[in-house]
Amino acid sequence: MLIISQRAWSATDTEALAAHVENAMKLVRRRQLDPKAEPLLLIPWAAPADDAPEQDTLLAALGDIASTESVMLAGAAGVAGEDGVTTIGFLLSAEGEPLLTVPKISPDLVTGFGEDATAPVGRPANFRIASTPIGQVGILPGEDVLFSHYARALTWAGAEIILNPVAEVSDHLFQSRRNARRARAWENTSFVAVAGALGGTPQGPSCSSLIDFNGATTHAAGEADLLLPDLDIERLRRRRNEIFAVQPLHLRANLYADGYQRLIERRPEPLSRPPRGREAWIAECEHRLAQNPAPSQPDRIEQYDVILTQTVGKIIKREHDADDLRRRNTQRALRLAGRLASNPGIKLVVMPEFFMHGQGGHGYRSPITLQRLAIRYPGPEMELLQDFALQHKVYVAGSTFEIDDRLPGHVFNSAFILDDTGNLIHRYRKIQCADVWGSLPDTTPSSVYDRYLDIFGYDFLFPVADTPIGRLATMVCFDQAHPEIARMMTKYGAEVIIHPTSEGHGSQRSGWDAARATRGFENTAYVLSAMPGAEFFHHGNGEFPTSQMRGHSKVVNFDGTIQGVADGPGGCILTGTIDLKALQRARANPMTNLPLWDDPEVYAHIYAGEVGLPNNLWGPDPLENPYIGFGPLKERLDSFYARGVFVRPSGVDPNAPVTSSRVYGPALKPKEARRLAETDRRKAESIQV
Repeated sequence: MLIISQRAWSATDTEALAAHVENAMKLVRRRQLDPKAEPLLLIPWAAPADDAPEQDTLLAALGDIASTESVMLAGAAGVAGEDGVTTIGFLLSAEGEPLLTVPKISPDLVTGFGEDATAPVGRPANFRIASTPIGQVGILPGEDVLFSHYARALTWAGAEIILNPVAEVSDHLFQSRRNARRARAWENTSFVAVAGALGGTPQGPSCSSLIDFNGATTHAAGEADLLLPDLDIERLRRRRNEIFAVQPLHLRANLYADGYQRLIERRPEPLSRPPRGREAWIAECEHRLAQNPAPSQPDRIEQYDVILTQTVGKIIKREHDADDLRRRNTQRALRLAGRLASNPGIKLVVMPEFFMHGQGGHGYRSPITLQRLAIRYPGPEMELLQDFALQHKVYVAGSTFEIDDRLPGHVFNSAFILDDTGNLIHRYRKIQCADVWGSLPDTTPSSVYDRYLDIFGYDFLFPVADTPIGRLATMVCFDQAHPEIARMMTKYGAEVIIHPTSEGHGSQRSGWDAARATRGFENTAYVLSAMPGAEFFHHGNGEFPTSQMRGHSKVVNFDGTIQGVADGPGGCILTGTIDLKALQRARANPMTNLPLWDDPEVYAHIYAGEVGLPNNLWGPDPLENPYIGFGPLKERLDSFYARGVFVRPSGVDPNAPVTSSRVYGPALKPKEARRLAETDRRKAESIQV
């Protein structure tokens, strides 16, 4: 059982805390039917004190409370040491023994820098968890939960429940921080439990909550002292066992690890000692800002408007003329955007994912069917877009399946940007894709990693175009569910992240939207998500478009707020405004610019381990899909169970086949049978590579 307290407490007055815990446990015991159960009580981050106790002194006092009430006790507080006052997160057993003590990594950005405050910024962290009767527990105190890599590392350490004791303030980013905690739960298929004090110093707003892996949130009611949520750990374990859309399993971790090491090597020498005290922190703020100067192009347009084009296209199937349908889908999208594209304020037009050709056909997919849909850059379809860009004097962005003859036979899901003269200035290949389930057999850079780097180099993985309308980057659809993508783009300088996407309409939509808004907030960057409003599977007269794609294109501001949304399905255009001067003002504030404090040294070693999917899974045959039947994901899941990263749900046979209940289309056949089926279909298709 989990109990969350909103009662403010002081590390220098544990007697008052003891009285609160005693009263809380009286209520809990009356509701608890199993007298042997050991509840866990999460208390907020204690308000900083000038006379902070030493760590051993505080833990001894808290241990007495825990053992007296037979309750596991978790929270955070400032403790004094040789280097100053450091915030620690703690978890004590019901016998009063310390199970976890972890230092807060990030500085105090929400409550402000204390006179003796310090934090181990820029140091490799040891992410640890504790096994408890309610599940595997880890702690991210305060702002640490806002740093996606810390939550990811804690999940790979085995966390099922991430405890987040915080001190909050009511400012313009309060709701964005709440939303970021929802995103962390969804991104890591975990629970996030938040405890924030009411009536503390400073006066805190109500933020205590339990967030489940779908982003569903149980909030504390008003000024209630306690929140008694229902935490069903077996439900989480069953969800992780499904494999589908469990991001910690399929993240391309080692690909990012290489990038983090490159960033570390490019950085100036780190501080010899962490900052201590307000003046030292202010000096560190200035030092970090100096390393990230604002753009200074003489022709920079500080404010302009954008168009997100919400299209309704036609799926290309075997019986269709692919060239003709790509052309007609493209022309239809351009007619829609062309209604406003010549307005003087419009400088950028964004198309959705798959706007030319649909999402790979209805029914059977294979690498060879994708080749029929894909285009080359340049090519006749791109010429239509180039003419549009030149005619309307706008930048044009979108995504398509793409063939690159330097890797023959492979099809990439690629995003592009054309400048206002029609020149191709940016190309990005989707890194986190549905290929991991075998249902979309395109190639990702990680799958052919060594060959890809030999041809293109590492920096081509995360390209950023420096233009008069800002530093532009792209990510595609499922990329945005993985915070590592947008953060790498930001590290390479991105200010506006263009997001062509084609998200399905389902129960996970709220998680996608929480993550989307968080990508803007945590990177201090605009996010432009253009989505299809529908698709036609059948093209006959009187046929209706599918309801699977229902639009809701969005413009996300750099503070995580939603500037605008297309409020339903169908074809339409959504306009929004980019204000680069306001964005740079926000980035100049080290208290709100999270990427400024993102030090890869903290977590790079975690990403370099055996976590996520390995690179180079696609062999020499571009037609032999390595992901059919969930094979690589099943192997990774088995290794997670063997190492205790995940816990197998009760009653599940370890030898049972992987579920395919969430896969689009019928259940997949075993790998060998599927390979024979592909061979037969290749003969039938006879498509030129």
